[in-house]
Amino acid sequence: MNKFSRIFPFALLINILWLQSCDWKRISGLGDNPSDSVDAPSYCTVEFVDSINSLEATAYQDIKADFPADNDSSEVAQSVLTWLCQEIRQRCVADFNDEPIDSTFKVSGEKELFGEDVVTTYGRKGLQKMEEEVRQLAEDGYAGGYSNNLTIALEEQQNEYLTFTLEHDVYLGGAHGSQYHEGKSFRRQDGKIFSWEMFHKSKTDELRALLKNGLIAFFNQYEENVITTDSALYEHLILIDDPDTPENELSYGLPLPTTQPWITREGIAFIYQEYEITAYAYGRPFIVLPFSAIKDCLTEEGLTFIPAE
Repeated sequence: MNKFSRIFPFALLINILWLQSCDWKRISGLGDNPSDSVDAPSYCTVEFVDSINSLEATAYQDIKADFPADNDSSEVAQSVLTWLCQEIRQRCVADFNDEPIDSTFKVSGEKELFGEDVVTTYGRKGLQKMEEEVRQLAEDGYAGGYSNNLTIALEEQQNEYLTFTLEHDVYLGGAHGSQYHEGKSFRRQDGKIFSWEMFHKSKTDELRALLKNGLIAFFNQYEENVITTDSALYEHLILIDDPDTPENELSYGLPLPTTQPWITREGIAFIYQEYEITAYAYGRPFIVLPFSAIKDCLTEEGLTFIPAE
C-alpha cells in the first residue's frame, strides 16, 4: 500500500490539489542569544500536493521547497534559485533519472519562474508524466501506484553561508521505496556552492581515515559486537574490488561518498546513499565530522566556515 492509499483509503476517484501560501521565515542558526542574530533574508515555503487516479492505480505528488523572495536580487539568492529549479525539474517524477523533465525555466518563453510558479509548474508536469505510466499499470491490472515526495528545506543561515537539505522519497511498487538525501551549502558573499573544494587534495588519506572512524561509530549504533578494526568494518561494507576502478579497490581504501559534503554548525556532513557502500537495511550512513577534527584537512576558504569560538 502506498503513502496515498494509507492516508486516503477511499480516494480512488478523488484528486487533491493543495498549494500552500507562502510562509515567510528567518533562520539564523546562531543560538538563542539575540545579539548573535544574522541579517537573514526571508525565504518562502511553498508546497504542491496532488494525485491522479486511473482505475485502481494512483500517482501521488508532493513537492515542498523553501524559496528566496522574488525581489531578492543578491548573488546568493540567484544561485539558490537556479539550484532549486534544477533539482525540482529533475526530481518531479517518481524515478532517479538524471535528465530534467524539460530544458527551460520559462513559462511559455515569457517569464522566469519563481517560488510558487516553479513548484506548481513542475509538480503538474511531473504528475502528468507519471500518469502515463500509471495508466499503463492500470491497464495491466496493477492496483498499486507511484509516489513522489520531494522536500527542500533551508536548514540554517550563518553569516558566512546558507545550508539547504534535500530529501527525495520515491515509491514505484515492490517491497520498499527509495530515498535520497543531500545538503547544499552556499557562500553568502557570492552564492558559490562549497563541497569537495573545501579540502586539500593532499589530505585525502587523512579524510578517509576520519570517515572510516565515523562509519565505525555509525555501525556501532546497530551492532552488539562493537567494531574496533578495519577488517570488522569491511564485513559491513560492499566495496568493489576491481583493478579498473582503483578508487574503489579494497586495497586502496574506503571510497569517498559520491554525494558532495555540506556545512553544518557542528561540522562537515557526509552521506553515503542507499547501496553505495552497504546493504539497504543499514540505510544511508551519515557522518558529521567536527571542525576540530577536520580543520587540518580544510583549505583557507574551507576554514572561513568554522564558527568563531
